[in-house]
Amino acid sequence: MKWHYLLHLTLWAVPLLGLQWLVGWRVFARNLRAVFVPALAGTLFFSAIDTVAVRDGLWFFDPSQIVGWRVGPLPFEEVLFFFLTGLLVTQSLLLLLPVRLRR
Repeated sequence: MKWHYLLHLTLWAVPLLGLQWLVGWRVFARNLRAVFVPALAGTLFFSAIDTVAVRDGLWFFDPSQIVGWRVGPLPFEEVLFFFLTGLLVTQSLLLLLPVRLRR
């Protein structure tokens, strides 16, 4: 059960990210900064907001469903969720951009 959150996160995001890379790897390779910088920025922002919410007791994470690795007060899986979601968004936007706006 400790791998429950990580397993669901992986099964949800990795196939979609893989499909995006299969279709758009040339675009992503030429625009790595445009893919990773916004995803990292979003991860930092949402992790900070989530940290406040956890510290204020707005919600918590069931210790029986997380592996136990932490990034500050947040479970590793939560930070990974923000990063993978950011990648899905930035990669989708980059793929949908008109060709003239890409590198």
